Amino acid sequence: MKWALSILFAFSSAAYAQEASTTTTTTAPAAQSNSEKTEEAAPAQATQVASVPELKKDFPTFEFTSYGYISFSQRETFKTVQNLEPIVRRSMDLAEFAFEGEYHLNDSAKVEFEVEIEHGGVGTTVEFDPFEEFGEFEQEIEKGGEVVLKEIVYKKDFKKTNTALKIGKFPLFVSLGTVLSKPHRYPTILASDLEARMIPLGWTETGVSVEQKYSGFTGRLSLVNGLNSEFFRTYSWVGGGYQRHFENMNADNLATVVSLEWGSVAKGTGVAISQYVGDTTDNRYKVDKLKVPGEVKITTVMGNYKWNGFGIAAEYIEGSLSNADKVSAANATLGGLAKPKAFASLGSKARLESVQLSYDWEAPGLVFYVKAEHVNTFADVKGNITKNPRYDVSRRSGGFMWMWDTAAFMKVQYSRDKTELQGLPETYQANVAFGFDLSAFEK
Repeated sequence: MKWALSILFAFSSAAYAQEASTTTTTTAPAAQSNSEKTEEAAPAQATQVASVPELKKDFPTFEFTSYGYISFSQRETFKTVQNLEPIVRRSMDLAEFAFEGEYHLNDSAKVEFEVEIEHGGVGTTVEFDPFEEFGEFEQEIEKGGEVVLKEIVYKKDFKKTNTALKIGKFPLFVSLGTVLSKPHRYPTILASDLEARMIPLGWTETGVSVEQKYSGFTGRLSLVNGLNSEFFRTYSWVGGGYQRHFENMNADNLATVVSLEWGSVAKGTGVAISQYVGDTTDNRYKVDKLKVPGEVKITTVMGNYKWNGFGIAAEYIEGSLSNADKVSAANATLGGLAKPKAFASLGSKARLESVQLSYDWEAPGLVFYVKAEHVNTFADVKGNITKNPRYDVSRRSGGFMWMWDTAAFMKVQYSRDKTELQGLPETYQANVAFGFDLSAFEK
């Protein structure tokens, strides 16, 4: 981690020094002869030109945007993970409401934040009490849902060098789900339905990041908080290790995120590659249960491109977890709320593939799409862990998004899921979402 921190410091220091030198250096005017002064004064006396004073912007300024939606669903599901007979359930969900604000401190610095209310609730708090028996996880439930400060970051732009520095909590550039963060940017209900089965959904972390633009390319290097392997689970692989359960985050293990982007994936004109690497063992609360590294490595290739109404969005994510069998064994012996029960087993490798084709019919504001996704969190295993075909899932979906009044939208999606578990029937899910996205006004 020291090399990553050194590079971050070197980039930011160099950019800041160059920015400062260009803004503080002044050039003294050359001495003028009497004849030159006379020639310049003559036309000034003949013609008087009124000068317009430069308008100065008052700082700080504040800007905001917001988005949110509710959803209705009907789906086939199962009573328990051991059951093979599907049942039909219906649900309604005040899924998400987010408020985003920007304080512009000056022309090159700002503070961004995002507060997100999920499922209309307040949420839960998990605490670890090391003095209760052998160390217990305790939880207080106030109401389902969450209120989350999803993003809070200071951003400094060094315009002379096309460099940017971020410090705080910000989205990781690791998947389409974290890049296409606004609802109007994707026609599906979620940017990716299956990402949550492998990595944290809407993944943001706390740390520092340097971004450099050059000739259409954008490079990023980030040093952020790592995951906690105590909450890795069969059904979400490393996604449960996202440290949102506790009031603070263990930071004994940090992670690096490196990416290179051409164009803009968020705006539908780019492709990118990224890699996340970080150990997770030292971020565990029960430090005595695991003595070997549990390094997570995630590599992603993704693209989002639109042309004459046609669009393609695709990604390939490959991940690995070192000593996955030992992490599974350590988690299996946890107690209380942290006990994984039957979901301790973890694959040592996981893969996700996704491709979406769409057509934007601009006149009525309709976007039609078809999408194919596949995730397998038991692509490979180690030790005594056996592959679980129930978590080798393929999903096919289709539907449309209708935008009206620029910011309001309705999304309709129908999906079918099939797993590789023999005897488990294919299931369907139908969703309708209504919402708004004020960021659709932005260019």
